Amino acid sequence: MMEGVTPGAVRVLVVEDDYFLASDLGALLAEEGFSVMGPHGSLFGALKAIAEHLPDIVMLDVNLQGEMSYPLIDELVARAVPVIIVTGYDEQSLPSAYESCRRVIKPYSRTDILGAIGMVLAGTDHRL
Repeated sequence: MMEGVTPGAVRVLVVEDDYFLASDLGALLAEEGFSVMGPHGSLFGALKAIAEHLPDIVMLDVNLQGEMSYPLIDELVARAVPVIIVTGYDEQSLPSAYESCRRVIKPYSRTDILGAIGMVLAGTDHRL
């Protein structure tokens, strides 16, 4: 378990259209003590999820079955929800409006994911 994370205290929404990546990421987060929302494989599902319950952090892929997740990122940023973009796209492929979002490059390791979450949590009320 990630040091200092109270089990279930931090809600992480996973938005990933690849079933295996979504499943693995969700399992990793649950093992580390996070409360996992999703995973959701579509923009519609993710937007519906945040309308029902706002997460503490969102980890999302940019391209969801050919649909870009930019409207979701915009909504999350407007609500001050930290976004971690998990993608194979390089920085030049993403709009400059999302430079403030933490980014993890696919393929990623457990250390990459937990490091990004640690950096995001360091700027919130949650303690590590």
